[in-house]
Amino acid sequence: MERLMIFIDAEYVVQKIKDMRSSRKYINRKDINWQNIISWITGKRKLARCYYYSAEFNKDENPQTYQEQHDYLKELKLRIPSLSVKLGRLVKVHGTWIQKGLDVKIALDMYSKAMAGHYDTAALISGDSDFAEVIEEIKERFGRKMELYTFDLSLYEALRIAPDRHIVITPQICRRYRFWAID
Repeated sequence: MERLMIFIDAEYVVQKIKDMRSSRKYINRKDINWQNIISWITGKRKLARCYYYSAEFNKDENPQTYQEQHDYLKELKLRIPSLSVKLGRLVKVHGTWIQKGLDVKIALDMYSKAMAGHYDTAALISGDSDFAEVIEEIKERFGRKMELYTFDLSLYEALRIAPDRHIVITPQICRRYRFWAID
């Protein structure tokens, strides 16, 4: 049976679902049904592991937000089998918080787990064009299948053509598979 590993750029998914739902009731990350997203991508394949990447809130800057995130991520790990959470950091630049280190973590994990033979197919949910080269390298060097899941039809061409399959997540797919709490 084909072994699948999923790599989720969580902030990308959260933002795209918020954008998709902008004309309706506000949605927050607690409304997103990650288990349904994972199950839809997995299908009939064997899920080896799913990695959820996000940036950790600053404990000193806002202890309440930090604790809420900690509790949320703990609940995700308890509720979803085979889920691992990997956290990057947030850095304040000109008064705005920016994620740092996540793309590198995702790329290193996809590469090292391909090298170790932990999966046959990797499914990446992200729209970041920086992943095009690592996707190509994993395919060529290790012969792994690479799937890219995005919410965008228009992508940087190198990213669009790098994977074996590019699947666009549409509002219809989100509703059909209940990617968020029903209104």
